[in-house]
Amino acid sequence: MSAPTAGKAASLELTAPEKLKAIHDLSAFDCGDDSINQYLTKKASKAQDSRFATVFVTCLKGSKTVVGYYTLSSGMIIRANVVPKKAQRNSPDQHPITILGRMGVCKSAQGTGLSIDLLRDAIIRAIAASGEVGSTALVVHPLNERLVTLYEKAGFIRSPQLSPITMMLPLT
Repeated sequence: MSAPTAGKAASLELTAPEKLKAIHDLSAFDCGDDSINQYLTKKASKAQDSRFATVFVTCLKGSKTVVGYYTLSSGMIIRANVVPKKAQRNSPDQHPITILGRMGVCKSAQGTGLSIDLLRDAIIRAIAASGEVGSTALVVHPLNERLVTLYEKAGFIRSPQLSPITMMLPLT
């Protein structure tokens, strides 16, 4: 992430994602979706402090101005909902999962590939964490069908047994 991001005419130099801290400037963040903006500015720190989620942010290089973020948390799903089906064989009744929660990219950084970079970082962290704390999949609940395409390109599989738009990426 520290290299310039391809895309817009004026490329952005960004920091690698790091855990959200009080020093990060959230005041200019606007991704165009009020629920995503408000989560970051009003709820993310509280959720992280309460250990409900961990929030990772990326900033403009040389500043603490946040231009993108995503959240990770843990959860469980029952064996019958695990995809692919072969992963259900000889497995426990409940599977530990990692949940990719809210994710947003500031309008000023949209179209630069930052969302793909953030998704890649989330997948790498989920895989690494699964080696320390059991997790069999990364699960995401895209806000709309347009985002489904982004996740499908990353290898996520639709999981309609969980909900019509939920998707899962096996970590094993």
